[in-house]
Amino acid sequence: MAAAAELKLLEKSLGLRPGNKYSAQGERQVPVLQTNNGPSLMGLATIATHLVKLANKEHLLGSTPEEKAIVQQWLEYRVTRVDGHSSKEDTHTLLKVDLTVQEKESYLNVSRWFCHIQHYPDIRQHLSSVVFIKNRLYANSH
Repeated sequence: MAAAAELKLLEKSLGLRPGNKYSAQGERQVPVLQTNNGPSLMGLATIATHLVKLANKEHLLGSTPEEKAIVQQWLEYRVTRVDGHSSKEDTHTLLKVDLTVQEKESYLNVSRWFCHIQHYPDIRQHLSSVVFIKNRLYANSH
């Protein structure tokens, strides 16, 4: 299950001890986290948010209402758009990083999220920063 692997990588990057038990439920293989002291949690965005809070790194979820909305928007995009692609190649095409300025404007919500999140050293690690222009250059972009 791909979501379980992603959640385990998230645990590792957040510095949490491994050992959470994940499963998948239903036709769409929705991830489920079995908790020791409460009900099970369902859904990639819900579990990811829970893990971030558990690691006391809530700043990754945003500081202002706008930043929080941008993070939630990306999590929703991840679940609704990325999970809907059937092949790994489709997913890689959708999430490609080497976008032209015009392409960045086409994926404005993802670009805003990426621009925001790349400023956290734990996330970016050794990679250089990607430049995003705040003003639209192309009138036709949505």
